[in-house]
Order: sequence, then C-alpha cells, then structure tokens
Amino acid sequence: MNAAKAKILLIAVFIARGTSFLFSKVLLQSMMPMSVLAVRFTLAFLILGAVFFKKLAGCTKESLRGGIILGVLYTVCMTFEMYGLRLIDTGVSSLIENMAIVLVPLYVAVLTRTMPKRKTMLCAMLAVIGVGFLSVAQSHVKGGSLGIFLIILAAMTYATCILTTEKVSRDADPVAIGIVQLGTMGILSLIVSLIMGQFSLPQTGGQWLMMVLLVLVCSCFGFAFQPVGQKYVPAETAAVFTVVNPLTASIMGITIAGEGLSITKAIGYVLILLALFFYNFKGKTQHIQNSTES
Repeated sequence: MNAAKAKILLIAVFIARGTSFLFSKVLLQSMMPMSVLAVRFTLAFLILGAVFFKKLAGCTKESLRGGIILGVLYTVCMTFEMYGLRLIDTGVSSLIENMAIVLVPLYVAVLTRTMPKRKTMLCAMLAVIGVGFLSVAQSHVKGGSLGIFLIILAAMTYATCILTTEKVSRDADPVAIGIVQLGTMGILSLIVSLIMGQFSLPQTGGQWLMMVLLVLVCSCFGFAFQPVGQKYVPAETAAVFTVVNPLTASIMGITIAGEGLSITKAIGYVLILLALFFYNFKGKTQHIQNSTES
C-alpha cells in the first residue's frame, strides 16, 4: 500500500468511526456503557480473528505488545466517550473529541521541547472557544457540563492513541495489532462491566441492528484498519483526516437523531470546524515520524 491509498483508507475509516456516535447513543438508552463496549469489541474481535486467523496465529511479540497497549489506551478513551455521550448530543461529543487533531502537534511540541507553530496555537484557541460555546449550549441539559468534561478527557486520550498507533505499527503487522487491540478492549470492558454488575445484551431487534452496525462498520472496519493506514502516513497526517469524523457525526445527529441546532451550538460547531479545516488546509503538516522516536 502506498501513501495515497493509505490516506483514502484513513478517510473511510474516520467516516465509519463518525457513525458510531449515533449508533452508540441509541444503544445507551437501554444498555450501560461498559456493556455496549464489551459486546461490541468482543464480537468484532471474534469476527476479525476468524477472517484473519493466520495473521492472528502468526502474531509477533511486537504486534501483540502493540495491540495490547493500544487496547488499553482505547478502552480508557472509549470509556470517557461513552459516559460523556450519555449526557450530551452526538455532534457535540464528536466535535470535542476530535480536537485531537490540534492536541497531537501540541503533544509533539512537549515531547520534542519545541514551540508549537502559530497555526497550531490559533487552531487550539479556536477549538477551545468553540468548546466554550458548546458548553453553554449544553448547560440546560442535566449533566451537560460533566458530559463536556468527559469528552474533553476522551479527546486528550484519543490524541495519545493516534501518536501511539504510529509508533507501535512501524515494525509490526498492523492488521494483527488491530485484532489484538479489539480483543483487549473487549476483555477489559467485559471485566469492568461484570465487576460493576451491569453486563447485559441488546434486547430488541432494533438494538441488535445498532450493535451489528457498530461491530461491522465502526469496529471491524473503523478500528482494525486504522493501524493499516497509519503504517504509511505520519501521525499528524492521520490527525488531519479526523475532520471527517465530526462532520459525519454532526450531520447524522442533526438529520437523523433530530438534535437541535441553536445559535450558540452553531457558533461552537463553526469555530471547531474552522479550527479543524484551517489546520488541514493551511500549510504543510509537520512530519513527526522521526521526532517521536526515542
């Protein structure tokens, strides 16, 4: 796979991931967050493990270690996301979480002890102001402030996941990493769900349909193939493509879920999307493949 095909794959991956917010929101009406994660990622692991059995059987120590590391990090990220998603709108959740696009270069600046570019700082400022407007827009919702805070934590963890994915996929099989990652997420979520005494399965046909879509579209494709695409492009480039994730989630939330669009929320949407687009289309992204090696 060359870099051009990898970029197309990543765009498709982030579109698929964007649909997960609406599917998860529907399931959270009748299931606890850790149960949704446990069923979703366990089924995804079983399906991909069967399809790519040879790769899984021949998994190297590097692939196994990388998959476990990413599995732990993404479990933390998804836990923040799911508990936050219960409290606020899907579009708001996705927009805030995908501030990772701005956080990645800020993280790199800290790791390399260099000053971030002015463009990055401007994008971060726009995104933060946008989050402020979204916070005001969700203030009337019970638990809205807590939901915003949890999604911010998800964004911070997600940026770490993007950087870590690039690092662990360099010298390992990205498909094997993705499968092990899903298995780790499924096991950890199941353990937490059982400890909390909250494990349950979808009960209706509609719930199972949402779960199947989550498993096949968002997990089997969305999660498992992100390491494949990131193997051929640097982490900052991958972060740029996350812009399609909140666009997908926001459009679906407004058109399908009927989430309201107040003036305050619209301003927040515009500011964050401006930050993402500005970072995407203004200037060249800084390749950090070498600067993150240690």
